[in-house]
This record gives sequence, structure tokens and C-alpha cells, in this order.
Amino acid sequence: MKPQGLLHLLFFLSTFIGFSQIPQIDVAHYKIEIDLSDESDQIKVDEEIKFVHLDSNQPIVFNLASRDESKKGMHIDALKLNGKTPIFRHENDSIYIDSDIQKPKTQTLKISFSGVPKDGLIIGENKYKSRTFFGDNWPTRAQNWFACNDHLSDKATVEYLVHAPKNYEVVANGKLLSVKKQKNIRTHHYISNVLLPTKVMVIGVADLLYEELGLIEGTPVRSCAYPKNHKDAFYDLSLAPSILEFYINYIAPYEYDKLDNVQSTTRFGGMENAGCIFYDEDALSGQQSSENLIAHEIVHQWFGNSATEKDWCHLWLSEGFATYLTNVYIEQTKGQEAFQEQLKQDRNRIVSFEKRYKAPVVDTAYSSLMDLLNPNSYQKGGWVLHMLRNEIGDESFHQTIRSYYKKYRLSNADTRDFQLIAEEVSGADLQWFFDQWLYKKGHPKLNIETEIHETVLTISVSQLDDLFKVKLPIKVHFKDGTNTLESLYINNHQTRFKMRYNALVDSIEIDPDIQLLYEAVR
Repeated sequence: MKPQGLLHLLFFLSTFIGFSQIPQIDVAHYKIEIDLSDESDQIKVDEEIKFVHLDSNQPIVFNLASRDESKKGMHIDALKLNGKTPIFRHENDSIYIDSDIQKPKTQTLKISFSGVPKDGLIIGENKYKSRTFFGDNWPTRAQNWFACNDHLSDKATVEYLVHAPKNYEVVANGKLLSVKKQKNIRTHHYISNVLLPTKVMVIGVADLLYEELGLIEGTPVRSCAYPKNHKDAFYDLSLAPSILEFYINYIAPYEYDKLDNVQSTTRFGGMENAGCIFYDEDALSGQQSSENLIAHEIVHQWFGNSATEKDWCHLWLSEGFATYLTNVYIEQTKGQEAFQEQLKQDRNRIVSFEKRYKAPVVDTAYSSLMDLLNPNSYQKGGWVLHMLRNEIGDESFHQTIRSYYKKYRLSNADTRDFQLIAEEVSGADLQWFFDQWLYKKGHPKLNIETEIHETVLTISVSQLDDLFKVKLPIKVHFKDGTNTLESLYINNHQTRFKMRYNALVDSIEIDPDIQLLYEAVR
């Protein structure tokens, strides 16, 4: 039996557990049986966790929100480890359990608890005043309604038995095994045998209507919406099958049992829960204006859900990928002009954000995980992929995306892992590229001055603030109606180019095809 002093040490260190993986725990499977009621917001949970205790020198630790002064949070009613009642403490949103098992082996924790969730499981009303219950876990809010290792690097399978009043429909990750009715309660039994991070393990319970949209490469696709605007929602969500098919062809086969696209009442505009995407109730208006949002969340089924970042500072591997691969979808379905216009908008957001907060994309200085939901992780991460594509070429870029996913599907990776894949595929040394664009703050700030004198073009480029290594694309237009593309290599604070042509120069365009992330300054 471990000394109690170690439990006290873990208590004092528990402030960090909310951000970090509990390294001595490897969860294999969660079975969550939850009772929901219209009488109150209190939930009752019976949970079984199959896990391996990797380090017997440390106590077993799980995340579970403890009850606070507002009386919200969970109270443990019973806890058994391998059929026995161990010494344990539930404090500061963590459970510390003593164990006398020395060698790593699969163990079973059975725990019963009840309470009103502080967060994570959002219980309330939708805009039509109908009661709803929706899981909303990102980043570490799953622990508010079930005990878990609430970090994206510990993936597990999950199973739900949801007991709810009979008037509700239930959606969740995985396959629906059964629906059983007993008096006024219906029990929906779902299971996902695909490994998931806790951030995308959810249930949704509400008055919902369904529309079956058929099979895409064997995957059933369904729309789920509130009855009072289901026609509008179904019209918007009817785009999902073609989007799913696009990404299956572009990336790889789809991993999950089904794809439900669900109108919901939660915190985010869209949340990529595995096989069970939640959209804000106001995002589905019947105008099909959420096509990019739907594409973004569907991309996450590959990048974020299956190939998941190892830690939060590598969030761009999820959000940057979803942002740029949405742009690729725009490129393929709406054309180059729409694609380039989106890139311009993204670049403007990056430039504007950098004036408020200067940090690298791989940001280890965050104080709140919510702070990482910013244009660095989304738009700048996407722009890094766009510039990588221009650096190594379309074919190598596409193969890099596919190879990265193939290697890290159902697993975890970090930025250097992705870099190695890009280098292997392209044969290029990309250390400078990844260091500059992902580990360095800011972006190039260029003062560009041009002078045209008949057949001679002079361009002076001043690079302000930090020095970046870039290729500045220009298009030179001649008075005879022809043009030529040039790429100007810049690696100094002051660079001057003088070019002579066999025709009269009329004008130039800077970065005509929108290939470089930079800010034009005077």
C-alpha cells in the first residue's frame, strides 16, 4: 500500500492536472451509465473504467469535478477498484486512489456519483424553450460529467447507457445498439469501438427529428434538428454527404460508425465530436451559409479526432488543418478566385491578431486553453500549410497530408512528427521552414517600393522588425500585353532588385496568386 504522503503531494500538484495528461494512467474503455431527469439538473452516473496503472510509484488519479460552494459538481457515492473499496480522496476536481498492485495490468474502477454538472454537460433550454442536454467537452470539460483522464493524448473506446424521459431522442458517438423502454424512461445504448480522446466523447439528448441522407462509402449520414426549424436545418445539412465524400477521396477512408450532424445548444458554433458533430442552433438558417463550417467540422474527423495533437500547444495540427482543408474544398468546388479571396481574409485576420497578441503558433505560454482558440491556431496554421504546399509542390503536399494521416490515425502526433513526414515525402530539409513559421513569433512586414523606367524594373524591399526568409512572388506586366512571374528571395532587412527585360514594363502585381503570409507596411 502506498504512503498517504504521496496522496497529499498529488493534491498540491493537482492544479496542473487540468492541462496535463495523468501519465501513470492509460485508459482502455469507459462505460458510462447516466440518468437524466426533467425534475432537476442533477445527474446520476454509474461508470466503469478499464485502465492500466503504468507507474506504481504514483497513486491512481482520475479527473472528476468535485462539489464547490455553489453546490455544483459531483459527489462520489461509491467507489471500488477491482471489486474492493480502496483508500481514496476526491478533492480539487481529482480522485486520488491508493493501490497496492505493483505491476502494470488492466484494472477495473467502478464508481457511482451524482450532482449538478458545473459545465461540460450543458443542461438548459434551446431557443424554442425546449429542454436539452448536450455534451460540450473541449478542451478539458468532460470531467464535469464523467470520471476520466481528461487529456487528448489518452484515447479510449467509450460506451453509453443513457436513461432519459421517453420524449427525448439521444445521439452519441458510435453505433446505437438498442433502445429499451421502461415506464416513462427510454434507455439508449451506444458504443464506439474506435479510440477517441475525451474532448470528443459526447451525448446529446433533446427533442430531435432525423433525416437519413444515405450511405457514403458505407457510412450512414444523418441530419438531426429541432422540430420547429427542421426544414431549414435539414436543407443546410444536406451538404454533408458530398463534403464527406470529398474528404474521403482527398485524405483517407472515414473511421467512425456513422456521421450525425446535429443542431444543438452548446458553447461553440461547431464542435467536431467524433461521428456526432454539434452545430449551434442559430448556425442552420436554411440559407446554406454554413457550408464552410460543415466542411471544417468534417475535416476534424480525420485531423483532431483520429490523428490528434499530443498536447495543446500543437493545436494547429487540428484547427490549422481544418481551416486550410476547408479552403482546399473551396478551391475544388468554388474555384481559384473564391479560394484566393478566403486566403486574403485569413491573412488579414492573422495580421490584425498579431497586433494584439504576439506569440508563435506552437504556443507554450498560454494561461488558459481557451486562449489557444485564436487566429494563430486557425488561420495562421492554415496559412503555414498553404506555404508548405507552395514550397514542396502540390503532389508532395497532398501525399504529405495522406502519409501523415496514415501514420498517426487513431494516435497522437506533434509538430515535429508532421515535419518529418513532410521531409520524407518531399526530400527537402524543412527545419528552417517549421522553425520560422511555427516556432517563431510574428510574420514578415515588408515595405515594397518599385520604380519602372522603360525596360528596367527596380524593386526595393525593406523588412521591418524580425527577419524572415521568404520568396516574394511578383507578376510583371508588359505594355505589349504579355507578363512574366518572378520570385524574389529576401533574407535581409534591405534588399534591392534590378531587372532588365526585352519589353517595356507597364506594371507589377505583388503576390498575385496569394502565396505568401506577409504584411505590407509603409
